Amino acid sequence: MEIIKEQFEARQNNSKLDFKEIPELKQIEEELMNIVSDINGTVKNMCEHILKAGGKRIRPLLVIYSGLIFGEITPKLLQTAVASELIHMASLIHDDIVDNSDLRRNKPSINSIWGNNFAVLGGDYLFAKAFGILSSKRLNTGMEYMVEAIQSMCVGEIVQAEDRFNCECSMEKYYEKIACKTAILLKCCCQAGAAAQNATQQEIELIGEYGLNLGLAFQITDDILDLCGSSELTGKPKQEDLRQGIISMPVIYLLKNKANHQWVKKVIEERKFDDDTLSKICSAITKTGIMEKCYARVRTHLEKAQGSLDKLPNSYYKEVLSKMADMVYARVN
Repeated sequence: MEIIKEQFEARQNNSKLDFKEIPELKQIEEELMNIVSDINGTVKNMCEHILKAGGKRIRPLLVIYSGLIFGEITPKLLQTAVASELIHMASLIHDDIVDNSDLRRNKPSINSIWGNNFAVLGGDYLFAKAFGILSSKRLNTGMEYMVEAIQSMCVGEIVQAEDRFNCECSMEKYYEKIACKTAILLKCCCQAGAAAQNATQQEIELIGEYGLNLGLAFQITDDILDLCGSSELTGKPKQEDLRQGIISMPVIYLLKNKANHQWVKKVIEERKFDDDTLSKICSAITKTGIMEKCYARVRTHLEKAQGSLDKLPNSYYKEVLSKMADMVYARVN
């Protein structure tokens, strides 16, 4: 099992795309910086801070590439992509407030610098900017998809908060949470991009299925890394989710393991998350073959994503989306 873990982490390091070479990304970055250039004071400082913190811009790239399958890049497609990233950044700010996180991408979070009150308003400002773009450009279909995504994210956060430290959390409940918190936004990004290029409803649904399964695979991978990855890769303290009572797929499998159920349940219910205990949990996950089960789930979702792509028109950008699935498997945010 240690060999499997080493191979997985090696793939993370070797499978990353060089985003600096993606021309569409430069356009997205320029548009994002332009948006915050017309404001001043603390709001501008907060927006620039989260922009400069980095990120791979997966969501706007999904919008762009999903659209480019059906036609050349247009201002509407680019603006839809920019709006999707603003919504993502706003959700990250609010997530850090809810989770009381001090780090985001290995840098101080907005709330740790400016406090929760300013952070809430900063996130709200980015939401408003996103919908201002979609409204002013008359991107009504894209707006509908983004509304769906935000509603889902809110539901996911509430469900997750209600389910903290719940050792009876089922796999079905877990999937509900990760779909709402992560996968539906990726699905909506893909659909909004295709809709901006006048794809058919069937094509929009297919690209949405790709995005949904991509998002599920991404979140499962993220949950594996939270337990057994490194802080350098995740951008936050190791095992932070479990410390906060978030029961992820590896922990659900461990709780179902008869040999480990009782002591793991006791640790979670009593919230005894010292470093030695967390290391023991990670070791148990590795030794019991749970990692392999989680990887199998990731592969299943990526195969479903590829199956949806295969039904779309042949395009260079369809191949790019296929490669992005490998990149997401290699853990990107």
